[in-house]
Amino acid sequence: MKPTLQLLLLVLWHSVLLSVCDVITDQYPALVSECRDRNSQKQYKCILSNLDKADWSRDDADGLKLRLRQDFYWHPTKRIRRECRALTREEFKEMVDAINALKKDKSMSPNVYDYVADYHTNEAVNSVHFGSNFFGWHKMYILKFEELLRKVNPNVTLCYWDSRLDHHMKDPKKSMMFTSEFFGDARGPIQTGPFARWKTIRNKPLFRDLGREGNPISYKDIKTVLSKKHHVQITNPTSDPNSQVEMMHNMVHAFVGGQMNDFNTSSQDPFFWIHHAFIDAVWTVFCRQLRHRNIDPQDDYVIVDNKMHRPERYMDHLFPMKNIDGYSDYFANNIYSYGDFAKCPTCLNSPYLKCDYASNKCVGIELHEPRRRVETPPERIKTNHLSTPQNDFTVLAGDDKNWVYIPVKIIVRNALEKSIKKNVIGGCEYLGAGYDNLCSKSVAIVQSNGITYHGTYRNYIVNDASIPQWVYAYVGVKDPGTGSSQAFISVTDKNHQPCDAFCLDLKAKKYRSCPGVISVTNKKPRLYYNTLKEAEENGYPFNPLEADTLDPRIKMAFLCY
Repeated sequence: MKPTLQLLLLVLWHSVLLSVCDVITDQYPALVSECRDRNSQKQYKCILSNLDKADWSRDDADGLKLRLRQDFYWHPTKRIRRECRALTREEFKEMVDAINALKKDKSMSPNVYDYVADYHTNEAVNSVHFGSNFFGWHKMYILKFEELLRKVNPNVTLCYWDSRLDHHMKDPKKSMMFTSEFFGDARGPIQTGPFARWKTIRNKPLFRDLGREGNPISYKDIKTVLSKKHHVQITNPTSDPNSQVEMMHNMVHAFVGGQMNDFNTSSQDPFFWIHHAFIDAVWTVFCRQLRHRNIDPQDDYVIVDNKMHRPERYMDHLFPMKNIDGYSDYFANNIYSYGDFAKCPTCLNSPYLKCDYASNKCVGIELHEPRRRVETPPERIKTNHLSTPQNDFTVLAGDDKNWVYIPVKIIVRNALEKSIKKNVIGGCEYLGAGYDNLCSKSVAIVQSNGITYHGTYRNYIVNDASIPQWVYAYVGVKDPGTGSSQAFISVTDKNHQPCDAFCLDLKAKKYRSCPGVISVTNKKPRLYYNTLKEAEENGYPFNPLEADTLDPRIKMAFLCY
């Protein structure tokens, strides 16, 4: 069995009743058995030729369907992260309510918030600090956290805390960010605000010690960083004097104090996420400047003498992402972007910010100051909503009559074994003219050929090849009625090269190489669905950032590209 598949699939087993929708691991039908060959291409062609013999007539009247499916990466539009003080009060409440919902969710131990916060501890601290991986890992970490928030409420997008706005106040310790209107108390156990009386994963009160150490980031700090030309000038330990982003970031952790002032506990405070969102916002601008000079951010990754920061090392807790993957600008180009930084005189039209005309810089208002009156206060961003992969089906022939749908998993080997930037797979010939935009996509052709019935089902699954991922597809087989439907299931790439089929071995609780024959009856528990809509609504999430688990409902997996 291939090592990649072992890593992906042999991680978890759920106990379930034996299914009557099962793969066939022995006693193959003669037309399949006689084709068995170590060469997967020869075996695939032999099986199809047997199924397409002259005496075989496809039952087109019962529905031959050809579909084109486009899978977006969670969203139809880019979400926009804004400075926390530029959110509407409704948006802010939705965000903190979602954070509290994760804290109350016991589906992970002790709760979802603490479970994920605990990623940022122990050995992981050394792999995500003190080197090149600092930027990329934290970017993916807050993206994962944001995805969890959006599962609670699809309207939520994480905000960022631009601490420059506090640095230039007369007294940064009087920032509105440390009041009940925003994130709660500045000193001691948190007793006010949305996170009042929180207990951490260590069962200690959440507390802060604002201003005893450290300081917010200054406008001069960021100007210095953005004046640099390469990562080597801003990355620990190679940076130029006064432009090491990680050190600037450390001073803000110390400024907040309490759990934030210790790498092993910092993510227990919700300030962690909004602080790192600002660091990512600045880094996004830096990477955009690289692109303007025709430099791929991944090509600018700094190689340091630290094995934890090697570009090809898998990220701690964020498998299958590699350190180098965090430098891909795919995410900022396609998933999220940052709203403008505050500038005078409008200062994001936030009632909690004002323009210091002497310095021409925006600053935060102090907690006892009246709110600024603005003519056009911030409005809710309507496009900041979550979407599962979009299914833009184009039906070229046939209908849904007499088909049922079996879920299968497709694992994109190319994206796992290559850098994210290797995002082009050659060959778009199968669709002909007019589909050139698919040339930068990975395409899988999912097909079933009836063995005990006459019929063929084909489904084109289009996924972005630039991200490590596995996706679920649904392949149609004839409704077994009161009998049995037996079909040969195959997945091929856009050049018609067969993907490697693996079938679930119930006794061994793992996947084994197999030809790809499945037998379906209508006895319960049924692991097929009567419609595509029903299949897609039955708990097969498209989320490459989630740790992969062995799902016993998935009888077949295909390793492609």
